[in-house]
Amino acid sequence: MAVCLSLSTSAQTWRWSNPLPHGANVVDMTEKLGVKIQVGESGQLFASDDLLLWQAKPTGVTNSLRAVTFFGERLIVTAERGLILYADSLEEFFPVSLGTTNWLEAVAASDQRIVTVGDNGAIYTSTDGATWSQESLTGANSATWLRGVAYGGSSFVAVGENGYIAVGNNAAKSWAQKNSTVSTHLNRIAYINSKFWAVGNNGTILSSPAGTTWTKVTSISITNNLFAVTGTNSSILVAGDQIALLSEDGGATWKNQTLATDVAQPAPKWTYYSAIQTEGIYLLSGRSGMTLEGFKTNSTAQVWVERDDPPRQWLWSVHRMPGFYLAVGDRGTILSSSRGVNWDLELTPDAATNSILLGVGGTTNGAIVVGNKGTILFSPTNFVSILYTNKDLSVTSNFLSTVGTFWQPVIPAPVLADLQGAGVKNGTYVVCGGTGTILTSQNGTNWLPSVSGSLAFLSSVATNADTFVVTGDQGTILTSTDGVIWTPRSSGTTSWLFRVKNLDETFIAVGENGKILTSPDGATWTPRTSGVTNWLNDVEKVNGEYFVVGNQGTFLRSSDMITWTVAQTPTRKSLFSLACTDNQLLAAGVEGVILRMQLLPDLTPVKFAEYGKVLDQSLFLFSGMTDQKFSLDSSTNLVDWLEGVTFEIVDRSGTLLIKQITDTNSTNREFYRARMAP
Repeated sequence: MAVCLSLSTSAQTWRWSNPLPHGANVVDMTEKLGVKIQVGESGQLFASDDLLLWQAKPTGVTNSLRAVTFFGERLIVTAERGLILYADSLEEFFPVSLGTTNWLEAVAASDQRIVTVGDNGAIYTSTDGATWSQESLTGANSATWLRGVAYGGSSFVAVGENGYIAVGNNAAKSWAQKNSTVSTHLNRIAYINSKFWAVGNNGTILSSPAGTTWTKVTSISITNNLFAVTGTNSSILVAGDQIALLSEDGGATWKNQTLATDVAQPAPKWTYYSAIQTEGIYLLSGRSGMTLEGFKTNSTAQVWVERDDPPRQWLWSVHRMPGFYLAVGDRGTILSSSRGVNWDLELTPDAATNSILLGVGGTTNGAIVVGNKGTILFSPTNFVSILYTNKDLSVTSNFLSTVGTFWQPVIPAPVLADLQGAGVKNGTYVVCGGTGTILTSQNGTNWLPSVSGSLAFLSSVATNADTFVVTGDQGTILTSTDGVIWTPRSSGTTSWLFRVKNLDETFIAVGENGKILTSPDGATWTPRTSGVTNWLNDVEKVNGEYFVVGNQGTFLRSSDMITWTVAQTPTRKSLFSLACTDNQLLAAGVEGVILRMQLLPDLTPVKFAEYGKVLDQSLFLFSGMTDQKFSLDSSTNLVDWLEGVTFEIVDRSGTLLIKQITDTNSTNREFYRARMAP
């Protein structure tokens, strides 16, 4: 549970379910008065005052956010395509377009002005964040792409490609190139303890007292690209691709923070893009939202802690079972969730712990998971008796289904081919995979091969009441009424048809080169124009609308399967699979990404769990469901109601604590209601 500010968001917004606290690439961070800010891809900005709950803030843009800093109390964010945002409140951001396609990769501020730098030697300055003017580099390298800028002493220092460094006076607004002594790309710069520190590719670390004369750090030899640098009066932290280094003697010696031999509890080897020092700890973030806290437990023992330890394995398939979701992926990963918000890691049999699990399917009678090298796991629907002790010490028994929880491997594997497609119709399970493999089973444990007549990789199975449909590489489509005898069908394409679904008695297949095909019966197929060439991986229908996801975060919507519109997701990572309920869409993909979208509001009333009042402060504790929205209205007579602001439950516990300040000079309002919002 955490204190939540009012939040205004539009309907049908993607939310992060995994990894925690979110899965956006964090490319920069800043901090002011205890509030930590992270910025990243697709216009995403997250704020936290306790490092427990990171709230997504509505920036109103989809540009990649590249850098963030404070100018006094004003927040400044720079982004791709010459976009700048400024805000005096995290609830309202004001966009400024500089009329350029250059990405603004870094931003820094003194007490007088703000400087942002980027592509093609771009330098823009402002004294308020709202109005900007362009400045220019001089000399032969004036078009150098700039990647970092920092302020210290009385100077701004910008760094960029091929070892470029330029120094700008805080007042004169003129820039002079300096000799960095290196030719590698420099990615970031910071002013630490009266000295500039710059980091770059191939393990480059430079230092300079004033930004004019630079010395290369030679006390450590690495080849990793470095993207982040920060520090205190007594230490310096640099980080990048699969590495983080800490020096506590001014750069003379370094300890590798990803090695157990150097630190008590190491950081995972990951790609880190940003780092700050705040409230006595280091905060390190990077790809897919990885956020670590680094601190010492005593005078020497450095530890790195991730508040959440989410699975980050690639997830290849997600499926809605009756009552819950299942997702499967690399390293034998099986995840389950009742609502798609909180996910549990299930125990995988020893025989499959190193398997790549590629497909999942099932019904009320059991769940089936398939993967590489012929892996098949089956989870039957059994019931076990669970005993509960009540408050009065009486004992109550209940029956709990084990489907999706207890998995049994099929040993030996019936084939050695990789398996990916999994489906079931009228008690007959069908799985398919490499070299035209198709297997059938009546119980999930005993499997028989079918003759597909194809050598293609068959990646997906769908069914209606009468027909199995299998799709795969080279535009392959096969149909069968019993799962044993298969008939080839013409698709009119050689593109890989990666996934096929039966949605309201219409088969729809999606795949390579943006292909979308539809069929009423699985035999005759009609091509549809998707408008994209990206690989499309899955399709679903929710609340009368069709959705498709694909590589690089591709997301399409359609009301009729004929006309498709490109829509937005909060990530550019590939999404491999979709699942849904009547009002929710779920997408899963690279590095454990799971996204959820509430397509229809959950109007189940929230509850007043607790209420308290001290002087002019009222405290309300609400319980409900994550993603629910409601307004807190008030009245003095139960007739005339004053509409309050709209809140959203964002905490995964389903609770929300609201603190309300009451005007002691006005009549005390005695009645409150929570009114559900769409």
